[in-house]
Amino acid sequence: MQNLFGYSRVLAIGDVHGMYEKLIKLMDKIRFNPDEDLLIFLGDYIDRGPAPGRCLQYIFALQQQYSDVVVCLMGNHEVMMSSYFMQKRGNYNNLIVDYAGSWLDNGGLETLKQLDEMDADTKEELLQWVMNLPVKYQYQDYFFCHAGVDPDVPLAVQNEFDMLWRRQQWWEQYKGEETLVVGHTPVQKVMKLTGKERRTPKPLFLANHVIMCDTGAYMSGGKLSCVDVLAGKVWQA
Repeated sequence: MQNLFGYSRVLAIGDVHGMYEKLIKLMDKIRFNPDEDLLIFLGDYIDRGPAPGRCLQYIFALQQQYSDVVVCLMGNHEVMMSSYFMQKRGNYNNLIVDYAGSWLDNGGLETLKQLDEMDADTKEELLQWVMNLPVKYQYQDYFFCHAGVDPDVPLAVQNEFDMLWRRQQWWEQYKGEETLVVGHTPVQKVMKLTGKERRTPKPLFLANHVIMCDTGAYMSGGKLSCVDVLAGKVWQA
């Protein structure tokens, strides 16, 4: 629980993308303490990797057990999955536009297979949870979302599309005082754009108050990373 001085650590975990073994190794390394820590998952738990179903179940169970101190944000892959199932049910909400057709082409086939192997109640419980995940979270001067922001728009009125999907080098243009903590764009791609590629991908701490946490967990040579945004400490698996 939060003490008088706030949390001891505010931990942000980048895109998991079905990499269950890396997720378990990372959680062992960070030694999450629900009495002192705030833990925030930045979305994209599914697709790409070999075990999206197990990742969903693990993160869901953790959030249910420690709902006061574990925050799970929606990523664009959760949007695509939600769209797929909502279209099948003939039901939409304001967040879910028609991404159903693109989900299976972006890693969704294995996720769908693993969901269909679960019993009906477990599958439905996970789907309802995913469909209602929040898009953003703010703690003090730290603003968390999956993808990015429109640098010309105040954080309080950001468009959900930008927070879930934006990738066009917004991080170079941001000039706000709050620190933005995001995933979505692997740091490998950012470093390639700057001509400063690294052998081991690590989260980026940009001078203009941006922390990028996606280190390409499912990619060749990629890592799953956690950042304590208060101390700047990094753990990887």
